[in-house]
Amino acid sequence: MSQESKRPRRDSAMTDGETSQNLPPPPEGNKDHGMRMLQGLNSLRNDKTLCDVTLIAEGQRFDVHKVILVSCSDYFRSMFTSGMKESHQREVELKGVTAKGLEKVLEVIYASTTILETDDIFDVIAAATHLQVTSVIEFCERNFLSGITTLDFYDFINTAKLYNMHSALLQIDNFITTNLLQIARDGNLNYLTYEQMFKCVKSNRSQIHEIDLFKVGWEWIRLDPSRRTYAIPLMNEIRFILMEPADIVNHVQKEEAMMTDRDLVQMVIDALNYHVVPHSQPLKTGLDMGMRSFVTRVVSVGGRQIQPVPGLSSDVHIFDEHITSDSLVHRRWFDSMPSPLSHCQVVTFHNFLYVLGGCCTQCAHGESAVNSVHRFDVRFETWYQCNSMLYKRAYFFAGVLGNLLIAVGGKQKDGSLASTEIYDPADNAWETVSSLPAVRHAHSGVIHNNYVYITGGYSHNNFTSEMLRFDPATNMWDEMEPMHTARGWHVMCQTNNKFYVFGGCCLNANHQCLPVMVSESYDPEVGQWTIIAPLSLSHKEASCVVYNDSIYVVGGYNVQTKTGQKMVSRFDLQSGTWEAIGELPQSMTGVGYAVLKFSETHNQDII
Repeated sequence: MSQESKRPRRDSAMTDGETSQNLPPPPEGNKDHGMRMLQGLNSLRNDKTLCDVTLIAEGQRFDVHKVILVSCSDYFRSMFTSGMKESHQREVELKGVTAKGLEKVLEVIYASTTILETDDIFDVIAAATHLQVTSVIEFCERNFLSGITTLDFYDFINTAKLYNMHSALLQIDNFITTNLLQIARDGNLNYLTYEQMFKCVKSNRSQIHEIDLFKVGWEWIRLDPSRRTYAIPLMNEIRFILMEPADIVNHVQKEEAMMTDRDLVQMVIDALNYHVVPHSQPLKTGLDMGMRSFVTRVVSVGGRQIQPVPGLSSDVHIFDEHITSDSLVHRRWFDSMPSPLSHCQVVTFHNFLYVLGGCCTQCAHGESAVNSVHRFDVRFETWYQCNSMLYKRAYFFAGVLGNLLIAVGGKQKDGSLASTEIYDPADNAWETVSSLPAVRHAHSGVIHNNYVYITGGYSHNNFTSEMLRFDPATNMWDEMEPMHTARGWHVMCQTNNKFYVFGGCCLNANHQCLPVMVSESYDPEVGQWTIIAPLSLSHKEASCVVYNDSIYVVGGYNVQTKTGQKMVSRFDLQSGTWEAIGELPQSMTGVGYAVLKFSETHNQDII
């Protein structure tokens, strides 16, 4: 046995962690070294220093270094290292490549880049493919589509197919989808194959209005009578319910086949029926129902302004993608509710926004509570009045329970409520279910695994730490593990299978209002509350929303200073820490917050 074989191989017994701890890290290379070497080689070529071969294409001469060519081209490796006659020649004439193509190939070889004009790309790809210079082929693929337009996209398709540029072909398909309307305006629809047209009408990336997709689809069909067989599969991908009813009547029904072919007629009937029964629209789900291309944003709804001028708001504002101090100040007005409200409940159900109950005046004890229910359709930016709740409510909880809405407790002019009621969008009707064990308002809640959880609130003449759970299967309320801290006017949300409770207030022995800074989380799997990082700011009658891996506690009332709270606090779910983001333009309480998807087709200013 050799001496080497007897040497202990300690590294083979190490764990990965031990290896990384005991072995020194590899020396860090100089990131500029490669670029400097390229610059040096390119300088030698430009000065014709140490060049040992001259390439000739279309009569133009290019002095180069064999070793550089061999290092990046199998074509030249074979030519100069396998005994071919060219290996001994000082000049080599290349056939099948243009001078322009060879010039650009050499620039990429020596400098890793070049400037490609629209007319250059085809010569360069041909030369790089012929000379088997993979790095140049990859460079061309990355830059191939820089000059594509709706007037010449089909030339790019032919070139990409010729040189097997699969990545480029996929990018061209995306280009066609994005620019379909302009292709139609330019009169180039006829260049599209059925497969390309089908991808356009099926794509979730399309930012074209549905009625325009319909029109372009039929224009493509009419260009060739043989395409009539494609009408049904193409129209199956059109989302007719995303069209305004007037467009269905004035445009879709004007297309003869849509009114004569049985399958096509049924598509029209289904779309019209959808619009005839608006209250049940949220129950209609599926790919053919949703927006194709959208962005997700936080919205605020209504609220009561405290300072400088007290009053109610009907405004719906939208926030930027990234919530920052600047975006808080520059939130944008998007729409208005039918009437001003505060302390209403805002619920999203399949991207429909429901606004339930609330106060319609500057009341302090729910005396102006209403039972109205309005639903906002973000697709058409329209409000629909649903049937009202059976009870007027403010300071209550509402959420989505399966395919139903549920409203729990609250307060009105006659006092606090224990009643609970559910709304079925299918029937546009409310009905009562089992009431809370006692009247309660200023509570908060979440819905998880088809259970309704209610925490805190004002009950039995004080704020409580109770948590109650409603089971719709048994129609019963059960007491659960209470919070560590009694509170009301707090916020509650759920994410990642945990509940979070923040802020609010409680009463001391003299029934004076005190801020609650303690934050808690609850794990429904083990039934246990845990104290987490406390708030640094007082938030009472605030709102919260889960967005982008964070929880935002927004506005409300500052119990410590007895003034409106403009600040927005962000809880980072990864680190479990708080950060004050910035201030809202006004201090408001009872604002509803939600997350909605907005179509990029209809709302280019939101992107």
